[in-house]
Amino acid sequence: MVRRFKLNGRGRCGESLIPMLAKIDQNTVDAQVVRHLPNTQNVATADSLDEACDVVGRNIYPHRLRLAAPSGPSVLRLTSALNLGECALGYVQYGHDVIIESGVITEYLLVKSTFGGHGRVTCGDHSVISTPRSIIMTSMTARTDILMTSQCRHLTARICREALEGRIAEKLGRRLREPLRFDLEVASNSDFGRGWHQLLAHICDLSASAPTVLASEDVRRQYSRTMIEMLVHSAPHNYSRALAENLSQPIPWHVRRARDYVHNHIADIRSVADIAASIGITTRTLQSGFRKALGMTPAEYIRRTRIEALHQALLAADGGQSVTDLMQAVGIVNFGRYAHYYRQLIGEVPSVTLKRNM
Repeated sequence: MVRRFKLNGRGRCGESLIPMLAKIDQNTVDAQVVRHLPNTQNVATADSLDEACDVVGRNIYPHRLRLAAPSGPSVLRLTSALNLGECALGYVQYGHDVIIESGVITEYLLVKSTFGGHGRVTCGDHSVISTPRSIIMTSMTARTDILMTSQCRHLTARICREALEGRIAEKLGRRLREPLRFDLEVASNSDFGRGWHQLLAHICDLSASAPTVLASEDVRRQYSRTMIEMLVHSAPHNYSRALAENLSQPIPWHVRRARDYVHNHIADIRSVADIAASIGITTRTLQSGFRKALGMTPAEYIRRTRIEALHQALLAADGGQSVTDLMQAVGIVNFGRYAHYYRQLIGEVPSVTLKRNM
């Protein structure tokens, strides 16, 4: 049985509850635990592995859960979770040593902060020990298995992969040529580690002390964007060097103006020559500027911008529009070709995105 209860009488903040697996006194929660709960307004327990696995899977990621070292009959624990939009936070602690078999977590990056005890995270052929001295970031292309001891306390951030890769592509001005990979382990006393822990502590504190603030969806999304920006710019990954080099090389004025023109007139653009004429340069100058500054042609940039605009339109569709309608709204006239481009960039055909969000 999954049981939900409140630590105090204030209103609900956020969404999603994650049950735990260790016996506790529901009327007493240690202050050191409370300070790491992202949503103290709602907490839950679970009476069995199956119940806990089901709820944790729905709030973080589907997985298999088994006991590594059963130490008694009780399988209960306190937890909470907070949905921030493209990111989510969940506190996890088990009452026994457990093994979490997640498979390949393709849709999300999991950023695990350990505040007590220790565990082990294995991604593909690489394993690290999780302790308060480091932050663990899982692979999005290799199998992930996690061992958590009964003393291990994790605050896990779930970050949308599409949002991360989209932001990096936007910063670089080109599509990513290989999957995004973060370093598996980052020191807690690094600049990123200190900043990340301070940000999460602030969110947890705000959730406990001023829950009505985080009741706003817009506020939660702003914190989600901040988490994504911090990961993109401060956490080590395989595009960190390219981003640093890109920031050190200012984009020429005519490329900036052309890029703005594309975003402001995406539904009306008919040719690269139209863009060049709008800012008073030749097509050859525009082509050369885009290749040098963004690593792609103007036509490729228009295509990527249209696909991203179509993706956002499909996600926001209310059911009264077809894929063709939405394609036309962003200037797409070759439907079959762009359906292929869309699948290459997003990983599915447009009709699947539309159906999933109706």
